[in-house]
Amino acid sequence: MSEKIRIGVVGLGLMGSSIATCILAAGHQVTALTRHMEKAGEGRKRILNFLEQLQEEGMLKEDPASVIQGLTITDDYSLLANHEVVIESIIENLDEKKKVFQQLENVLSPTAIIGSNTSAIPVTILQSGLKHPERLLGIHWAEPAHITRFMEVICGEQSDIIYAHKIITLAHTWGKEPGLVKKDIRGFIANRIFYAMLREAFHIVEKGYATIEDVDRSLRNDLGYWITFAGPFRFMDLTGIPA
Repeated sequence: MSEKIRIGVVGLGLMGSSIATCILAAGHQVTALTRHMEKAGEGRKRILNFLEQLQEEGMLKEDPASVIQGLTITDDYSLLANHEVVIESIIENLDEKKKVFQQLENVLSPTAIIGSNTSAIPVTILQSGLKHPERLLGIHWAEPAHITRFMEVICGEQSDIIYAHKIITLAHTWGKEPGLVKKDIRGFIANRIFYAMLREAFHIVEKGYATIEDVDRSLRNDLGYWITFAGPFRFMDLTGIPA
């Protein structure tokens, strides 16, 4: 797969615009599909502002006005026909996402990858009913997508791992450090572990073991100083905790 293929993005809200910005900044041309062409100018302006932010931070060497020339905004699914990768980033609603996938399958080749920027819906559920479910993956971005290095690539029960590895390879060229979730699990990696921590924090406070302020203080001054450079397994290696 060429690193500079044209990539599709469905949804031009805040997150979709941020994803489009990231991909444009990496040197790709982007076709952004929106249901509201009357807001196309607003979306283009938002993406240009994001590109200018990247330039100001030294994260983009090219002229933003030149980079945004690679953006096409449309409401016509047929313009995505020759794309090898399309990323859906609409509202977190199963029925609405399924409608998008059906439209995409009408125009894409059977081997084109469809990625869903979902943070909560199991990929296996998103795959159900598709003609080619093996090429649908979860691609979970963090906000703002054009700055953060976080990404999770999630396989559903019917996903072909080959497609996941192709996205992993592409994601590195986008400046991401993707994690691969090989088996579908609710919450994926980051959210699942984060909510486990929240549940324990609630338990400690509700049972009277500590106050909200003391829980926040303890985590901020311990977890908060090392989590930015080491995940839990790396931290165990560094501190000698046996896994």
